[in-house]
Amino acid sequence: MRARARLLAVKPDPPTVERSSAEAKLVATERRLRRERLARREAETIAERATRVLYDKQQELVLLEAVVLASNESATVGDALQGAVTAVCAHTTWPVGHAYLRDTASGDLVPTSSWHVPESDQFEAFRGMTEQLTFAAGIGLPGRVLATGTAAWITDVAIDANFLRQDLGVRGAFAFPIRADGEIAAVLEFFTASAVAPDSSLLEVTDQIGRQLGRVVERIRAQEQVVHQATHDGLTGLANRLVFRDRLELVLARAERSGSFAALLFLDLDRFKAINDTLGHSAGDQLLRDVSGRLKAALRATDTLARFADEEFTVARFGGDEFVVLCEGLAAEGDAVRVAQRIQRALLRPFVLGRYEHLVTASIGIALASAEHGDAESLLRDADVAMYRAKERGPGLWEVFDERIRNRALERVRIEQALQKALEAGELLLHYQPIVALGDGTLDSVEALVRWQHPERGLIPPEKIIPIAEESALILEVGEWTLRAACEQASGWRRRFGDRAPLPVSVNVSARQLAQAELPAMIRRVLGETGLAAADLAIEITETALIEDSSVPAATLRELKALGLKIVLDDFGMGYSSLSHLQQFPIDVLKVDRSFVAQLGTEADDGAIVRAIAAMAGALGLEVVAEGVETPEQAAQALALGCGWAQGFHFARPVPPAEMESLIGSPGGRVTRLPQRSSP
Repeated sequence: MRARARLLAVKPDPPTVERSSAEAKLVATERRLRRERLARREAETIAERATRVLYDKQQELVLLEAVVLASNESATVGDALQGAVTAVCAHTTWPVGHAYLRDTASGDLVPTSSWHVPESDQFEAFRGMTEQLTFAAGIGLPGRVLATGTAAWITDVAIDANFLRQDLGVRGAFAFPIRADGEIAAVLEFFTASAVAPDSSLLEVTDQIGRQLGRVVERIRAQEQVVHQATHDGLTGLANRLVFRDRLELVLARAERSGSFAALLFLDLDRFKAINDTLGHSAGDQLLRDVSGRLKAALRATDTLARFADEEFTVARFGGDEFVVLCEGLAAEGDAVRVAQRIQRALLRPFVLGRYEHLVTASIGIALASAEHGDAESLLRDADVAMYRAKERGPGLWEVFDERIRNRALERVRIEQALQKALEAGELLLHYQPIVALGDGTLDSVEALVRWQHPERGLIPPEKIIPIAEESALILEVGEWTLRAACEQASGWRRRFGDRAPLPVSVNVSARQLAQAELPAMIRRVLGETGLAAADLAIEITETALIEDSSVPAATLRELKALGLKIVLDDFGMGYSSLSHLQQFPIDVLKVDRSFVAQLGTEADDGAIVRAIAAMAGALGLEVVAEGVETPEQAAQALALGCGWAQGFHFARPVPPAEMESLIGSPGGRVTRLPQRSSP
């Protein structure tokens, strides 16, 4: 009972229990609400963060898309870099952006014209300093990117000791590389006026931008390479004919409008073929590259175009060893001559080819254009003609084209055209000059010399015919005609005079003929058709023809020698032959050049030279003929110096076949002394 009483005594009051239960429920509800509010705020924060991340990603995609679009529409690397700089500055709102390109020669980063900078002058000092600097690997912000190959961020450049452009209005900075063909091709850098902590997301997207731009740079470079190969010489890198002609047309049109002077210089290297043949084609190619480098340096050229004061130059290789220089904006005609002199001075220093130094000169033709004169084709033609005129005067000279040269060139063209008709009309004929044995003064043999019986000009000598024929393919026709006519005449003399016939008959063969592989076959055919024995024919070649391409003449001459012909080396002493040359070729006779013979018996006596030539020939078992003997004293001295034979006006001038037959004499006798003749 007592226990029950106690329980009844502590039994709560019903209203109190109800109140406590309500309070507990309220607390629980408040807790739940607080949890829900926290969860909702957390969800909102997450959603906001996700939205911001999504927005940032979208903006990064917009940035990347803008760069891709701009770069894909770019025609040049510079355009692609400019588009990327502009897009990044727009995305980041950073005021300054700039692009560096890597110099292929030095490997350093050089400033470009690709900028994003406000129109105000706030960053002008910074821009000016930047455009004066180049950066090697590891130096400055661009150099740091170049050295590491990765993006770099500077929170505050003011406390970065490696940042070279201090106190110029910039603080925060970042830069990233552009890779093309496996190496860094460019670096883009960006700046703001306040310090900024690194943004990893931005650096990630710049990495994608760098890769995209790298592919664009590779594509543009490949396209530029194709264009460059089509417009530039592959060996020297100079402009080719196509580009030069286009440029020439533009310059001439501009000169006509402005009334200014323009000039064309046509350069041809002297004796390049001899260097190419003796040292090899690799050395010849190296020489052409070195010459082009000196031309560009002399004209202050960095590519194909350069400026010097108010003058502008275009340098091109026209092919072989020919170069052209177009000069625009000249103040006076004399300026073109000064340009030619500047080029010739640039070539004075020896060129190192292999282990040796070689002196190389150039013959330069100058043609002037103005409002009154000059279209592209005629200017090129005139400069070419002037160059050949300079080369005729001697190596390393220049010549300005004028009316005198024009008339001379036109005359040569007229003669060439008339010479073709002369071959067809049978106007060519042969005269023969005796070659005399100095020991007894008797007629030994003859040299056949071509003449042209012009219907208006009369008898034209070979020195007026052969140079013109050699400039064209006519020399081959003239040469074959001369050979056939001489062989027919010699064959007739052999039948008529027997052993008294002045044979062999010497026929001159040009360098161009000697280079023809079919020359031996042609001579064999002519000998067969005319019935002349090979021993009655001698082939005369000049010393210059012998060494212009030593490989071709050696093989050809050996084949001719095998036919039984006699080989005569004409004008010996005026070229560059050496003893090794004489041993290399199957020579039978040396003709001492007339310039040495003419000095015999004078104060400038060349007797020592003639004696040396005769002694060398004797040691090699060669016969020696003195050319151009005009006096009895020269004949006597030539004999005393070791010359066994001679020819010249002292004995007889070249004469027609009928007069030569009178000198030979009748079958029952023989002329032993030849009288003076006055034939042309």
